[in-house]
Amino acid sequence: MNKSDYFDVNTTVERVAPHELPARLAADVPAVPYPIVRYAQVLKELRTLSAAIGDEQQQMEFGRLVATRFARLAAELSLPHGHFAVDTTGEPLLVKEGAGQHWILPTHFEGGAYFSAPHADHQYGLAAHHIPRIRIGRYVRFGKNSGINAGGDITMGDGVWLSPGSMLLRQDHGAYGRPSVGARTVSMTTQPGVTLRDYAWVGRDAMVGWNSDYLGLGSIVGTRSFINNWVGDYSIVGDHDRILQYQPFKAFLLGRYRLTVEETLRISDWAAVDRDWRQVYADRAGALLGSGDLTPFAESVQDAGAAPRALLVRPGSLRLVPALSGGRLDIVTGSQELTPYLLQWASYAKAKRVRVRSDLTGTALPLETAGTYHYDKRVGYELVVAEYDPAAASVPLPELQRVLLPGGVLIAEARGLADGPQGADRLVETRDITVDGRSFKVFAKK
Repeated sequence: MNKSDYFDVNTTVERVAPHELPARLAADVPAVPYPIVRYAQVLKELRTLSAAIGDEQQQMEFGRLVATRFARLAAELSLPHGHFAVDTTGEPLLVKEGAGQHWILPTHFEGGAYFSAPHADHQYGLAAHHIPRIRIGRYVRFGKNSGINAGGDITMGDGVWLSPGSMLLRQDHGAYGRPSVGARTVSMTTQPGVTLRDYAWVGRDAMVGWNSDYLGLGSIVGTRSFINNWVGDYSIVGDHDRILQYQPFKAFLLGRYRLTVEETLRISDWAAVDRDWRQVYADRAGALLGSGDLTPFAESVQDAGAAPRALLVRPGSLRLVPALSGGRLDIVTGSQELTPYLLQWASYAKAKRVRVRSDLTGTALPLETAGTYHYDKRVGYELVVAEYDPAAASVPLPELQRVLLPGGVLIAEARGLADGPQGADRLVETRDITVDGRSFKVFAKK
């Protein structure tokens, strides 16, 4: 085994005399910039200009400047409508509370807030439509010196706040990438884009890693935390994704009434909301939890191990949740209706390893983490449970199989398997069980 066996025949390293460097750098700039070069140039220009942002008027003006620059770039590169979208609509809102007051501004950037540009000089062949998509909602606040490492898609809902010094990392350096000296040659992420849902809040100096593809509705990333995983709706997390607290009362009020930004700002007594919500939960929890024998289901769950990493897809109630909460439990739905009940149950049960996300609009499931591969670590679930929702498209068996680890267990409601096992060639049916009159099929993954 020789070191030359590992050399890439398509990669060369040239020594350049120091006095030749300025001329060589100038010569490297293409006469007609490639799409990725123009993207990087625009981001660099905006970053330079952001250092001079001052008062509130300038912060709003810079938001409009970002929207204008992105629109021009989209037109220049013939990108489709919506590839870049920065919503600066709305008026400044003066919020008066007792003797005090403060301003809530339309989407704006405080001094030094920026998008950092990916390294473009080795990606000239990247087509325009592969440039990251950036979409920013209303009343988004980019705090002082906050940054977005824009090497992947960014979607931000209304009312999102990036606190001062916080950062979203959308570039990745995998275990099989170059060591530090050559790591800068990795620029565009291979991971999914990141979505920050409405009212997500990244705390001061916090860092959101490249495997975080989802920061849920009303979620909070604690000050100076580093997270590298997705964050569930209405959850507060600390360092290394540790769940600190759930906020089911906010899930209840914001989900039920679909409040506008202005209406949300008028609510100050959230303790009263919590009291009223707990009564609502108490009145319905019994019916949602149900009763009866779950022994066949519990035995099938045990086939996946003592405390399996589990994914519950489109639950219609809380019925199966307690039996799945021995390990880490992720719950994915297409509706916010059940979210407050799930989080309140988890809070009362002191189950601090439950995550809920309500972005299942089609049939593509999330993984335990956005990254599909980690060095020497298996990514996926040891147990997947799929309930049937007559109002939504069923998740196909091949997709359920994809997120399930080898040796894992799938428990799927039979009514949702109308398409049969096509494409799920690694699933072996082991038994049929019945839960509350509903038929489920149990599979093991080879």
